[in-house]
Amino acid sequence: MQYFDQQTPIFLSLGFRQEAILSLKKYIELLWASNEQLNLISRKMSFEELIDNHVIDCMLSFLSFPQNLKVVADLGSGGGLPGVLLALQFPNTQFHLYEKSPLKREFLAKCQKLCSNIILFDQITSEMKGTNLVTARAFKGVDVILDMTRKYYASGGQYLLLKGRKEKIDEELMLARKSFKDLKSNLVQMKSPVMDVERHLVMIN
Repeated sequence: MQYFDQQTPIFLSLGFRQEAILSLKKYIELLWASNEQLNLISRKMSFEELIDNHVIDCMLSFLSFPQNLKVVADLGSGGGLPGVLLALQFPNTQFHLYEKSPLKREFLAKCQKLCSNIILFDQITSEMKGTNLVTARAFKGVDVILDMTRKYYASGGQYLLLKGRKEKIDEELMLARKSFKDLKSNLVQMKSPVMDVERHLVMIN
């Protein structure tokens, strides 16, 4: 975990809470140890790539993340990126992590010991009752996410989606507007301090 310690100043510069650093370290240790069996991230990925390509990548959204939300839904939570990281960062917000894979839900259940503000679900519902914000990373296209949560969107639901290239985002938004003609979106460009990659937040409503 020497690389974790080396990159900790970057975590803090991106707004991560100093008080949660130890819990973050335990989560990453658990994720790394469980990956070989569960393939939560690529098995070919090095520990350094886990930190830079995934952990720091998720943290790019923290400074743009809305404050004082009661319930946030993370779709396709997988290994907990960004759902578990967000739960560590915002301990007063309840995070509903949606993951259909039983094995990945079993892993996320272990993460609940580090984050008591996590609740697990296996099925995404159209209404997303009680949810204040929907987030997702490396899950589905914008059009598919909106369609899966159609009633939530129609009720004025808000979305903060972690995405990559603008060209691909524009394609997804164009598809989404065929079904959701009143769709209003805002793109926020994010810059990684450790990788030369194109990253954006897609904010809806």
